[in-house]
Amino acid sequence: MFGMSMTELVIIAILALVLLGPDRLPEAAKTIGKTVKELRKASEGLKEQLEAEFAKAERSLEKAISAPDVPPVASAAMAATVRQPAPAPPASADNVPGLEAALVEPAPAPAAPPPPSQPA
Repeated sequence: MFGMSMTELVIIAILALVLLGPDRLPEAAKTIGKTVKELRKASEGLKEQLEAEFAKAERSLEKAISAPDVPPVASAAMAATVRQPAPAPPASADNVPGLEAALVEPAPAPAAPPPPSQPA
């Protein structure tokens, strides 16, 4: 209980009996019991309120995610109004500037002269 051993609880009970006396000890225990009960009740209320707020926030987030911003469009009406794009013409020198220059193979680089041989 509260991370305390039985010996520690007995020592605390003896000290309380000595300090408060047998007349005031039951009254003090009753007051402590009421305080603990009120603290527990307050913490449960706070816990319930937090859970309710989290659930409310989660519901509003799910609603925001699932609700589309634009109304849905009927697919048949959409198909009637959408044109298919024409296929692109093949690339030729007439419609692509610089195509001829890009397709010309570069001339081979001139070979370097052989290094001079050394006399022996």
